[in-house]
Amino acid sequence: MTLGTARQSGGGRVKKLILRSNLSPGDILMVTAVVRDLHRCYPGQFKIGVRTTCAELWEANPYLSTLSDDDPSVETIECESPLINRSNSAPYHYIHAYIEFLNERLGVRVRPTAFRGDIHLSTLEKSWYSQVHELTGEVTPYWIIAAGGKHDVTIKWWSAERYQKVVDHFRGKILFVQIGGQGNYHPKLRGVIDLRGKTTLRELVRLIYHSEGVLCPVTGPMHLAAATPPKDGSLAPRPCVVIAGGREAAHWEAYSGHQFISTTGTLSCCLAGGCWKGRTVPLGDGDDRDKPGNLCLDVVGGLPRCMDMISAGEVIRRIGRYFEGGALKYLTPRQNRAARRGVGKTRNNDYDNAPLTLPQARLTCERFIQNIPGRPPATDNRGIVICAANASERDGAWLTIKSLRRLGCSLPIELWHLGGGTDYRGFGSLVTPLGVECVDAESVAKKAPSRQLGDRELKAYALVHSRFQQILLLQAGNVPVENPESLFASPQYRETGAIFWPHFRRSSKARVIWRSCGLLRPSGPEFETGQLVVDKARAWDALNLALWFNQQSDFYFPFLGGEHETFRLAFHRFQQSYGFVECPPERLDGAFYQHDFSGRRLFQNRCERPSSLPPEFQPVPAALRGDESRGLLRELRAKSHGPRGALRV
Repeated sequence: MTLGTARQSGGGRVKKLILRSNLSPGDILMVTAVVRDLHRCYPGQFKIGVRTTCAELWEANPYLSTLSDDDPSVETIECESPLINRSNSAPYHYIHAYIEFLNERLGVRVRPTAFRGDIHLSTLEKSWYSQVHELTGEVTPYWIIAAGGKHDVTIKWWSAERYQKVVDHFRGKILFVQIGGQGNYHPKLRGVIDLRGKTTLRELVRLIYHSEGVLCPVTGPMHLAAATPPKDGSLAPRPCVVIAGGREAAHWEAYSGHQFISTTGTLSCCLAGGCWKGRTVPLGDGDDRDKPGNLCLDVVGGLPRCMDMISAGEVIRRIGRYFEGGALKYLTPRQNRAARRGVGKTRNNDYDNAPLTLPQARLTCERFIQNIPGRPPATDNRGIVICAANASERDGAWLTIKSLRRLGCSLPIELWHLGGGTDYRGFGSLVTPLGVECVDAESVAKKAPSRQLGDRELKAYALVHSRFQQILLLQAGNVPVENPESLFASPQYRETGAIFWPHFRRSSKARVIWRSCGLLRPSGPEFETGQLVVDKARAWDALNLALWFNQQSDFYFPFLGGEHETFRLAFHRFQQSYGFVECPPERLDGAFYQHDFSGRRLFQNRCERPSSLPPEFQPVPAALRGDESRGLLRELRAKSHGPRGALRV
């Protein structure tokens, strides 16, 4: 078909199109190319509007028109790229994909007019300082570095340690600026300006506009490096080193002027072109990329072999060529000083403290597991840990402590709380004669930081950081009915080193997290952690993992319903054995009871405040009656004064 025929097919009228796409930024950049080329090949014959996930990529674009979705004269097209299915064999680049699609759909003959996507910046945008300039205080040359990627296709990731070697090699010569979207995998690099999570997509466009070069895998910044015009207005392509591996054929992705490090043709899995696999391991997020047919077949140390074959030295050589050939110059001493200022100003980026997402949870968890510190040596150091997060739980802690001593329990006690100032200093003086040490978790956290540390996270934190090794943990207000020391002598504890009790409920959402950890959720009740017994030496890995789950409570707790299931999940992840009391909790007269292995009531956990119970409350002979509780609390009040109940000692 000739251009004249195409004009006649529209009846001489301008054809109106709305192009739709819900794909990622790299894919949308290919759509920007087809919009440009359609206008250039058929000037004045089309009006085009777009509906895409990345509106910021279209800002200042001169080829767009404002069109209404309700206009009957507008044709809406969902953009597709069937050419990708022939990417290993057909002599095309990805930039041809949507062009071929529209040629067939519209009966036209569009040809690429530029070997890149089509990004435009307004005159005002070009006049603005870059974010790097704002940090360094002057114009400072820099390279963008994307040392990770999204969790949908993890096979594209390279080693964070190797990225760091590249940065270290060029320290003082090249300033690297690290980028990364929130919720994706972008491990922190040292010695860089850290802008992870600090740029919108449009800010990233401007950041690349001012940059000298880009280092990344096959991802959006690679396409932006080609699509964003050079700052000097020349036609020379922006330097870019791409760590590509063997997932996609080089001719399908590589741009002119880029150093595209491909390993296709070197392994049996990518001999004839890219393998197009999605992940190295399943992530348990329900994505089809977890299916066996979409997983890498050859993984070495967590990397696909095609990426493992690419050394830090090779990447260093490729970057160095731009400087050896004279295309770029290394930093001057003054520029290096400015670069260091910028690095220092972004050293405290909070990117790594952002809440987890489901796609990233499994890999983040596995990385933590690989770095769990060594187990403590086995000892007979036993004690009780009572968690009373704040002063409002102090009454319950007092009842628990007094009950333990009344029953003849002589084990030392740590009372863990969160701050409290004079409230707990006074309380500590009161309970010290009872063999109790008050431990402020907030003070401990100054040396052993915790991402989240509130009342529900306190149990796991206290278990790991307590001076005791063999621990009976009790929630404040959980009152023993019999001396619980016998639990340490039970066959179940001696055999496994841990005892747990059943909970009333079973969260309907928890299955998602079990799947995320690569586990099938077991049948039966969840753990109830008002009490548990554990030997840290034998269950060290599981306890540290439970603590990590609690430190990510903003992600895990909404699924798990709190801290209880984090312990069961951690013990099952390490296949760590434990004793489990089969007798279910028993509700009775304002309290519920947990039992020992023979079915006798062992712990009384009140469902109401002690002061609200009637005087006759006494469900079992050894438990505290309501009047006894009030008597103990009157003893506590007699030693207190002031509006906040600060204790008189």
